[in-house]
Amino acid sequence: MLVIKWTRKFKTGLVGELVLIFILSLAATLAAVSLTAHFLIGSALFYPVQTDAERIMNYREKVGNPLAAWLDARAGEAVIPRQLEQELREKFPPGYSKSFRAAEEVVVSVVNEQGELLQANSNVVIVRSGESLPGGKALHSATEYPPAPEAGGFVIGNPEEEQVYNIIFFTPKEGINISYNNSSGTKLQETRKLGNGLYLVAASTITYTENPVSALGLVVFLLLFYLGVRGRIRYMRTLEQGTHTLYATDFEARIPLKYNNELSTMAAALNDMAEQIVVSRSKEKDFLLNISHDLRTPLTSIMGFLSLLKEKSYDSEPEKERYIEVLEERTGYLKKLIDEFFEISQLKWKPAVLNKSRVNMQELLRQVVEGYHPQSRDRRIETVLLLPDQSVHVEIDADLFVRVLENLLSNAFKYSRADTELTIRLREPVAENRRQCLLRLEMWSTPAQAMENGELNRLFDRFYKGDSSRTGEGAGLGLSIAAEIIRLHGGRLDAQIEGERLGMMIELFMEK
Repeated sequence: MLVIKWTRKFKTGLVGELVLIFILSLAATLAAVSLTAHFLIGSALFYPVQTDAERIMNYREKVGNPLAAWLDARAGEAVIPRQLEQELREKFPPGYSKSFRAAEEVVVSVVNEQGELLQANSNVVIVRSGESLPGGKALHSATEYPPAPEAGGFVIGNPEEEQVYNIIFFTPKEGINISYNNSSGTKLQETRKLGNGLYLVAASTITYTENPVSALGLVVFLLLFYLGVRGRIRYMRTLEQGTHTLYATDFEARIPLKYNNELSTMAAALNDMAEQIVVSRSKEKDFLLNISHDLRTPLTSIMGFLSLLKEKSYDSEPEKERYIEVLEERTGYLKKLIDEFFEISQLKWKPAVLNKSRVNMQELLRQVVEGYHPQSRDRRIETVLLLPDQSVHVEIDADLFVRVLENLLSNAFKYSRADTELTIRLREPVAENRRQCLLRLEMWSTPAQAMENGELNRLFDRFYKGDSSRTGEGAGLGLSIAAEIIRLHGGRLDAQIEGERLGMMIELFMEK
């Protein structure tokens, strides 16, 4: 189990872990089966111990006596070669007794005094000493096959599949011999004289099977494999229950991380999803609160001035005109807020359709920047436009991209310190891979109020205005709208600080 726990410390695939557990379980099972087979096969644990007398009595009751009686009753037919073979095989088949733990087989042959084979219940041949056995091996000494017969004996064997099977030595001497092999079983051989000069030669062999050991091995393997994969199965259930828990706790709960495979990756992804949902819901809540706040302020002002006009609470026509001008200004501001709310909602939740066209970036930048000349003059901010000599063309939605540039320039002129420089630099496209280039547009300004790096991540949040009082004009959606438009183009909008300078970085991918 230590090796299985080791997989938790390293990045492994679930399939790899299961294969490793399978191999370890199989190796342990083979070792256990090998040791068990070596020490226990042939023991009383797998087959009941019998004494020689019990073994002989069991054989005689089941095979020897019934067989001898049947042959004596058919002695006249038994002397005719192969006359009784069909019946003999039906009444006393070779594999007459099989169980889960052992198989008992009997090979029966009827031989005359001359050593000629007359009847047999299987494919039996007689091979004399010195002749070749089936399969090509010569029998030079009968002692090769204990118990050794007397000189001049015969070997009765089964040539199926070219191998000697249940070798039996025949001599015209009655008796029973038992031989043992602890790893395979016991063998009993009987030679019994019948009437009409016939001899019954029977060999009963008990072979211990490995079924119990195999069954034990299967149980051990399944147990070890289950112990190895049990934790992962439980963790799968934890993942299933964790998804229900996420919903039940409004995505506040988290699924515990365990192992280091695809399961933990899935759990981490579910936790990240829950975190994103919580953050998104928080933002949506703030969005609604901020909408209410930003709409209520101009509406309150409009309602106040309308009340003054309705009650004619003014002293002169010029004062009345001033109230009307304020109403127009507040109404225009309210319309601007509603338009921004509508635009960010469409970009965020409605599938956007980009009307892309091939645009010359240098020309687009010149036109947009030129439109902000009055703001540049009034704020005493010098605009520096740095463009590459070679024309840069990119596939974009021109209208939406102009909206991005306008939002960035408006913010730059609105929040920059007077008598500073606004630098707009379009860099040469840089190859990212064989098919795409990275286009980078930078806009550097000097904010009137110093900013910290911690504020950069919040610049693109909806309604963020850079202060806690929220008294400035606008809904604080400009940078959020710009970032969403760039995201729809497959790029990104980032911010960074270098000294007192604040940089807005637009990165777009373009085809070569």
